[in-house]
Formats: sequence, structure tokens, C-alpha cells
Amino acid sequence: MIKNIVFDIGRVLIGFEWADYMASLFDPETAEKVTAAMWGTGYWKELDIARLTDDEILDLFYSAAPEYKSEIREAFDRVGECVKRREWAIPLIDRLKEQGYRVLYLSNFSGHVMGSNPQALDFVSHMDGGIFSCDINIIKPDTGIYTKLIEKYSLIPEECIFIDDHRDNVAAARKCGMKAIKFESKEQFDADLEKALNKDRGHDKISVLCYGDSNTYGYDPYTYGRYPYEKRWTTILSEMLGDRYEVISEGLNGRTTAFDRPGASWKNGVSSFTACLGTHKPVDILIIMLGTNDCTPELGLSPEQIAGGMEKLITLTEQESPGLQGYIPEIIVTVPAAVSGDLEGSPFAFELSEEEVRKSRDIAPLYAETAAKHMCKFIDASESADVSPDCVHLSPDGHAQLAKLIYEEITRDPASYHIGEKLVP
Repeated sequence: MIKNIVFDIGRVLIGFEWADYMASLFDPETAEKVTAAMWGTGYWKELDIARLTDDEILDLFYSAAPEYKSEIREAFDRVGECVKRREWAIPLIDRLKEQGYRVLYLSNFSGHVMGSNPQALDFVSHMDGGIFSCDINIIKPDTGIYTKLIEKYSLIPEECIFIDDHRDNVAAARKCGMKAIKFESKEQFDADLEKALNKDRGHDKISVLCYGDSNTYGYDPYTYGRYPYEKRWTTILSEMLGDRYEVISEGLNGRTTAFDRPGASWKNGVSSFTACLGTHKPVDILIIMLGTNDCTPELGLSPEQIAGGMEKLITLTEQESPGLQGYIPEIIVTVPAAVSGDLEGSPFAFELSEEEVRKSRDIAPLYAETAAKHMCKFIDASESADVSPDCVHLSPDGHAQLAKLIYEEITRDPASYHIGEKLVP
């Protein structure tokens, strides 16, 4: 259940219109040069992180355009003129507080800009607290700033929804366990927030949707049926997580990531994916574990193509979830257990080959790259979960091992994630 709403400030609750500001000070050519020196170099982030003095940061700006030193100084001294509070900020904050939500801020912001126009931040007094990056010398998307907020206000991440205008910051919040909305416009934000809060009412558990193939279905290679309910990794995971969570199993025998199988195009993972997200909304955590069936010779796919299929599902989640529930769920990309064992002794020997074994291992680093690109969580079960003698399906021990891997990732301390700083001018 959402109890805390956490706002970024720049370009969300206030406008930071650099281009208009610079155009008001200088001719077009000068404005372009000064803008590039101050905001196109990445040096501006040093103001937000506050590890250097203002004079040291000015020297960095000057180094990028020494012939415009006086103009850079003027733009720096008057920067408060480009900061304007959104007229709807205070009414929105007050309304959310009246509805019982705690309203906080988490913003990359500099003391210099605050001092240049303190009136633009008058809405802060209406909020319940928060953190400015300049006060703790950490900037988003470094997860350290999110964990500082969590610790300072004793937050449960799953009870928070975070709003920011930068994709990386939103993704980092999700990686820390928060729900998150990317702010693009007031109209879009209003619609997404209303949808998220409406869907959340009565949603008192953290939903975990497990989207996979026969190993998520619980295929029993010994009986050719299905493992008993209590032996499936999804059930074991549910027991480990406890009553605060609802684990939803969506396994289909033969499902691929994003490719049609001959005579069974409906097993293409993309075909039912959006409907599945809609069926179970709101989804808080999405586990995608697919790829084994993509390795089969009949499809003739390369490891790169298989990883591309996984990325297609991630992208669909990013695109479709806001319209369905207002926010993108936390995504855990999971590499399935690798094909291994005595291929000739397997009942699937007619379709297994050393090439399939190789592909099932080669996709692991590619999945890791894809997860990192989209700032998703990642689990590699390729060497960590035992398969049965049929070389493909998990053994009972494998189901228990997989459940433990996923449990540890879901409950992992957000402070253990380290996301490199990305310079976004």
C-alpha cells in the first residue's frame, strides 16, 4: 500500500528553463557557448553534489569556454531567475497530505541555486521533509541517496512512490524497491498518479508476477505432469516471503521470449504479455525467466537474438505499465537454468544438442547487459539451479535453489546496489 509520495524538485515541482533564461541574457551565439560550458559538460552536477566550492566549479565552467568568462559569471550569479515554482505545486502537496499521504522530496539540488531564489522553494515548508543532494554529497541515480531517505524517515520502500523527470533516477528508485513515475508533463503525471493511487486502494500485499515457461509452470520431468503445488519454486518463494507478498505464477510450457514457434505462435512470450500485466495489475515486482525454448534448433536464434527477445519484454513493460497501473514495476531479469547433463539419455534427445547447451549459457552475460541497460535487477540461475536428468527441467532441489536465489534478490538491502553516476545535463 502506498503511504509515502516522494518528489524530485527540478523540472517537476519547479521549472528550470535554461534555454529561455540564457536567451534573455545573451545573443544566440553567446547563449549557446555559455550553455554548453555550464550545462553541456557535466560540471553542473558538481554544484548538486557539493564536493567543490562555488569558485572551483566556476573555474571548471571557465575552462570549457575561457573567452566567455564574464558571461558565465553573470549567468551563474543570476541563475535564480530561471527557477520558477509550478503554480500547482502547493495545492497538490496539500491535497495529498489531506488524503493521508506523507509527502517528501529527494532532489539533486545545489545550495547556490537555493540561495539565488529561495521563494521558488516555498512549497518545501508544506512537505514532511526530504533530502537535498548538496546536504549529503550524493546525487541520483546513486542508490545511496535513496537509502539515506529510507533510513532517515524509516520508510518501507514498497510503500513509496517516487516521481522524477529522468529515466535513470526513476529506474534507480525501482531498483531500491520503490514504485516510480517518470514525469513528462503535468497531464501525464496527473493521470499516472491518479491511476497508481486508485489501483493501490485495497492493494495490501506486494504482488510478485512470475512470467516464465515450463519451469515456472512446474513441469515434472519424472511424471510428465506437474510438480505438486508445494514443490514449485513459486510456492516455495511465496512461503519464504510471507504474508506481505502475493506470488503469482504465470508459467506456460514451451513459451519463448518473443518468437513464434512452428505451429504454436501463441507460445510467443510477447503475445500474452501485456494482457498478463493487465490481468494482475497492479504488479509491484515482475520476474521474467525465459530463454530456454529460444535456444532450440528449430528456431535457429543466436544468443544475441534471444537477449533481444528479453529486451523486448522489458521495453513492453516500460511502455505499457504506466497506462495499466500508473507506474512501472520493479523488474527482475532471470537467466534460466542452463541445459546440461546426459543429452543422449534425455527424453528430449531428439531436439537437444551441444549448440543448445552452449546457447543456454551464452545468454547469461547478454541478459546481464540488458538488465544493466534498463537498470533492472538480475539473477543468473544458469549455474545455480539443478536440472533433472532430462537436462532441461528443474529438479525438486533446483526449484528450492531458484526460490532461494529470487528471495535473496527481492529482500536484498537497497544500500548494496551501486549504480554509476550518469551525467545528465
